[in-house]
Amino acid sequence: MFRKGEILGDNEAREIIEELYRKGHNLADHVIEQILGNQVDRAGREDLIQEGFLRMIIHVEALKDRSLGERLSYMRITMRNIAIDEGRRLTRQRLLGVQELSESLEYRKALSAELTPEEYCLLKEDVQAKNGRLRAALSRLAPREQALLEEKYVHGLSDRELGRLFGIKSRCVSVYVARARKKAALYYGQELEGEKSKVQVKEM
Repeated sequence: MFRKGEILGDNEAREIIEELYRKGHNLADHVIEQILGNQVDRAGREDLIQEGFLRMIIHVEALKDRSLGERLSYMRITMRNIAIDEGRRLTRQRLLGVQELSESLEYRKALSAELTPEEYCLLKEDVQAKNGRLRAALSRLAPREQALLEEKYVHGLSDRELGRLFGIKSRCVSVYVARARKKAALYYGQELEGEKSKVQVKEM
C-alpha cells in the first residue's frame, strides 16, 4: 500500500496525493497496462504505480494550484513515463528470440504521443526547476547511495545484479534502494523549502 505522510510536510500536499491515489489509481493501472501489456503482472504494475506516486510526492508543489483534472493529467504523464522507462529496461533484458517490447503498437504510440497543450504547459514550467532541485538533492547522498540509484534507475540493473555489484544480499537490495530514495526525497523537499524561503525574503 502506498505510504503517505512520511515525506509530505503539509496537509494540502497530503490531501492532493491522497485524492489522486483514490481517484486515479485505476487510471494509472490502465495506462501502465496499455503500454506494457502482459510484460508485467498485476503486482508488477502496482510496484510501478507506487514509484509513480513517489515521483509525484517529490513534485507535489507543481500540483498545488491545479484543478483535479490537471492533476490527473499530470499523473497520467508520470505513469506513462514510468511505464516507458520500465519497457526500456525490460527490452534490454529480453532474451534473444522473444519479441521486443519496443515492437508493440501501444509502446510505440506511448513513445511518440504528443502532449496536449495543458500537459505541455504543466511540464514546461516545472521541468527546469525540478531538475536543478533533484540534482542538488542527489548530490547530498553518500556516493554509494548515488551509485545504487543510478545503476537501478538509469542502467536498469536487477536486484540480483545490484547485489553482486554492491556486495548486498539480493533480498536486501530493495531495502537499500528504498532508503536511498526516501533520503533523496527528503533532501529534495529541503531544497524546495530553501528556495521558498529565499523567495519570501526577497518579497519582504
